[in-house]
Amino acid sequence: MACLLYTGYEEKIRPYIDLIDSLRELGLDKDLPLPSIAVIGDQSSGKSSVLEMLSEVSLPRGTGIVTRCPLELKLKKGEKGLPWEGQLRYRDSSVTLNSPHEVEKEIKIAQEHLAGITGISSELISLQVESSCAPNLTMIDLPGIIRVPIGDQPQDIGSTIKNLINSYIRKEETIILVVIPCNVDIATTEALKMAQEADPKGERTLGVLTKPDLVDYDTEKEILKIINNQMVPLKKGYMLIKCRGQHDLLANTSLASALEKETEFFNKNIHFRPLLDKKMASFQHLSTRLTSELVVQIRKCLPGIHEKIGSKINEITKQFNEMGGTIPEDTKARVHILTSKILNYCDELTNLAMGDYKKKYSSEVKLHHFAREKFAEWYKKLDGAKIKLDEGAMNMVKHHEKHSKGRELPGFTNYRVFEAIIRDQIQELLEPSLEMMNEFSAKVETVCNTLALLHFSGLPVLVNEIQAKIAELCHKMESEAEQMIRTNFKMEGMVFAPDEMYSYRLMKFQSLSQQMGRSSLRNPNLDVQTMVVHLQTYYEIAIDRLIQMVPMVLRYYLLQELSAQMKVELAQLLFHSKDVDALLHEDDDTAAKRRALKVSLDWLTKARTLLMSY
Repeated sequence: MACLLYTGYEEKIRPYIDLIDSLRELGLDKDLPLPSIAVIGDQSSGKSSVLEMLSEVSLPRGTGIVTRCPLELKLKKGEKGLPWEGQLRYRDSSVTLNSPHEVEKEIKIAQEHLAGITGISSELISLQVESSCAPNLTMIDLPGIIRVPIGDQPQDIGSTIKNLINSYIRKEETIILVVIPCNVDIATTEALKMAQEADPKGERTLGVLTKPDLVDYDTEKEILKIINNQMVPLKKGYMLIKCRGQHDLLANTSLASALEKETEFFNKNIHFRPLLDKKMASFQHLSTRLTSELVVQIRKCLPGIHEKIGSKINEITKQFNEMGGTIPEDTKARVHILTSKILNYCDELTNLAMGDYKKKYSSEVKLHHFAREKFAEWYKKLDGAKIKLDEGAMNMVKHHEKHSKGRELPGFTNYRVFEAIIRDQIQELLEPSLEMMNEFSAKVETVCNTLALLHFSGLPVLVNEIQAKIAELCHKMESEAEQMIRTNFKMEGMVFAPDEMYSYRLMKFQSLSQQMGRSSLRNPNLDVQTMVVHLQTYYEIAIDRLIQMVPMVLRYYLLQELSAQMKVELAQLLFHSKDVDALLHEDDDTAAKRRALKVSLDWLTKARTLLMSY
């Protein structure tokens, strides 16, 4: 084939197209949209013929839908004298092609493998062609648009194809190449309608008009109106081309001959001849235009791609580091990693216990906040339990006096009554304090386990070992806290307060009693009232002690002491373990995620290195 399409190309354009092809091979297009040319058209619009003329390869032909998977055409101009080379890739398959005539057969095999006999698949088939007569160009051929399923085609095949096309053309980085036959009403062209919806301003859309030889005589002026943007305006405009017709295909007309016949056709038509001079017609000008448009788009998108790659690298690096990075093979290094993980866990547990939040935590793991709320509830409960100088308190004293009075004459204060009432009232607070301890202990264990899952995610053996230690320690600390609380409640049964403190508080309550007008000697309940005042005085002192004592016990045993002993237990777990490798054994999902993150990080780094040279 004579190299009629490719003279005059600048050598500097190929590196830009190679760059995007390399980024796509690295898998960057899975996460970031890359500049590309998406070729769309209604069924039988001549789309395959356009691509054949540009690529000099035979694509699948026939009735119905022949393009059933996105086909990436990577065309590269090779050195003169070198043979034609082709490579077809899909999924894990790679087929080397030695002739353009092998392409159609291999694409059909690939499509059946990916989409079955009649289906549509979004999986990409990549065809790389290197030839001395190929343009420097990469395009993506998409299935032709249909309205009604035929034969055994799926009923939703029309919407499936549209969704697939939209997934490509809605990206701002994509140039939309719309193929439109000249012998149809442009207003009814579904492909152009889809392009307008994806690109309302027409800034990314280039129209290609095909089959100019099939228009009725003297209707060429209507075609010129379209090309001159008088019908459906596109900022990139339209170009007119003539592909090989059915007669040429049957006669096996070569592409070189087809290009010569195309030029001859335009020169003979007085309406279309000026389009050649304006470079708005012929495959030669179309290939040059497409290459230029792609390079312009690549240059335009490079800064954004560079920025997005940097952001993606930071994001993946953070995830990778949170998983501990790469786990080395060296045993010493693995011990170091495990030690670091355990120390970080213990430090964070200590910080949480002391309310020193150096990181942002969810409310579920903020132990200090939970403790403050619980201790505030404890304060309100005990403050509300203080004996008040009211009818209820006096009745309580009368009840105890009635059942406890001995030989005493009226007016003599019975200390045994006082002591019995105090002990009864204090003991009523033991169960609530133990209930709070149980809630607190359960919360601490939950938080410790949650932190363990965060720090040792994906290491099931280590997590199980640590959670067993957590359960054991929480039970131990809870038992010690309970013993301390019970001991304190027993001590409160001794009824003790410093004389000065008691006298000061007693004066306060006596003054209050006098203000209420209950100090008259004629009051028959004077001894009861006096007893209530003494009870109020002492009970307030005891309650104040309990308000502080119980939270301090819980904080000491279930926060401070627990975190301290956790460090000791985990250190023993580490240094007494005979198999560090077993502790660092990952579950399959975590190992797969780590590998995927590493692969992504590697190719993103390679992509950034590539971009640095542009």
